[in-house]
Amino acid sequence: MTRLEQFVEGVLRLVATASLVVLFVLILINVVARSFELAGFAWFDEVVRGCFAYMVFFGAAALWIRRDHFQVDWLELSLPGQRSKWLLRSFVAILSLGFFYVMTWYGYVLFYKANALTPILQIQERIFYAAIPISGAVMALHSTFTLFVETKEQFTSGDLAK
Repeated sequence: MTRLEQFVEGVLRLVATASLVVLFVLILINVVARSFELAGFAWFDEVVRGCFAYMVFFGAAALWIRRDHFQVDWLELSLPGQRSKWLLRSFVAILSLGFFYVMTWYGYVLFYKANALTPILQIQERIFYAAIPISGAVMALHSTFTLFVETKEQFTSGDLAK
């Protein structure tokens, strides 16, 4: 993994982890406050929604970069020869790229069109939606880079002849 990938993955992981911690603390405070009838927080839902979006999308992108996401590799392991495995991985990578580019595009459209403000805190909704095109772009760029690097390595090593 290159230094840039490590840096981006670290930032994504940091944001996802911070979002999880904020979610945990807010939910704990909300449960305690409601249990003892101390207070209700009208802004609670707005912050939870934003933190959840960043935790999910940035966490998914960090996992994608590290290849720590759930994957079923039964078919790849059952295929004979390096060439068939490379063809399968390339096909899956191209399908993934298509999904990531669509996700990035429509995430950007959603981000661009979101002009509303949240009711209580008056935060622009687009701030919450920004997690979608950012994480999609990161995953698409990483997948594109990985596809070309692995293809080049396969051709130069001669593994595809097997």
